[in-house]
Amino acid sequence: MTRYSAVMARYFGKWFHKRNIIIVSERKVKHVPISGAVQFSALVLTISGVCWASYSTGSFMAARLALREQSRTLRSVANARIENNFSTVYRLSPLAAGDAGSGAAAPMTGTLSDPMFTLSALDHDKLYARIAYLEYKVAQLKGNNEAIIERVREKTSGSIDALETVIRHTGLSPETLKKQVARSSVKAEGGPYIPDDPIILPSEEYQMYANLDKLAMLRRIVGNLPLAAPIRDAQRESPFGHRIDPFTGHLAFHPGVDLAGPVGSKIFATADGVVAAAGWNGGYGNAVDINHGFGITTRYGHMSKILVTIGQKIKKGDIIGIEGSTGRSTGPHLHYEVRYHGQPMNPEKFLHAGDYVSEE
Repeated sequence: MTRYSAVMARYFGKWFHKRNIIIVSERKVKHVPISGAVQFSALVLTISGVCWASYSTGSFMAARLALREQSRTLRSVANARIENNFSTVYRLSPLAAGDAGSGAAAPMTGTLSDPMFTLSALDHDKLYARIAYLEYKVAQLKGNNEAIIERVREKTSGSIDALETVIRHTGLSPETLKKQVARSSVKAEGGPYIPDDPIILPSEEYQMYANLDKLAMLRRIVGNLPLAAPIRDAQRESPFGHRIDPFTGHLAFHPGVDLAGPVGSKIFATADGVVAAAGWNGGYGNAVDINHGFGITTRYGHMSKILVTIGQKIKKGDIIGIEGSTGRSTGPHLHYEVRYHGQPMNPEKFLHAGDYVSEE
């Protein structure tokens, strides 16, 4: 071994001498030896990986900048060419003829605006005139389209805010209900994945379509909320919440509101739904439960007569019974409840939200 080789061996052995990895488990300790050659190889691979990643990143950024600069240059050349020919385009167009005469723009019938005036029949200057006219029409259509999109966006945004305000007035969360609708709207779909060319919409158009979908969802939700009055010309006799029980005189929780109307008043469904229960229900007397979807149900108690059956589809405003005093009641009235996933909510908030909707 030469002196140089001996020096290199000592230097190599100093930094890459044999090491052990100690693995401690619950019952034993294991030593895994790692030779200097393995350590050196790992270091070389790490350095090579870092260098390769740096080189690749630099090449990608350089190529991206070059493509961007090339695109900018091409656009500049195209714009400059159109501007240089604009005077010729205007001079040859019927618009210029109109300005030179009476001061009014002449119609373009039979010339640039004529569908039969094909590009193959044009000379060099008239071709640019045709291109300029078409670019003008495209710009005009784009401007009209942008104005329509902005108008729709403003209208949908205002309607979305109003509907979400109605939902909040009831004590429910618009976001929670929208998630429920999204989950319930999942269709039974499938099939192999075959990628297609993506359609990239401008952000304004994408937002418009997203707002239209959100507006449709909120209208569906609000349309199923029990916002109508269950009885006409009624007096609110007992509110929702804690009260003194009329029979025991003790503090108790009242899960609904008591509404007293004229004797024999009709009871109306406050939203579309399906009759979930109809019959005698203990202290409620003759009662009807209607399922409105999204976990929302309404209950109508103490009726003298029930006019619907279980499973019957109901529309808002349908007559479901007649006011009475059956069950645990001190006189003719309607006990009205609104429940969300079985938990009672204040019906007054739904009635006030219904007033807000009618005002809108």
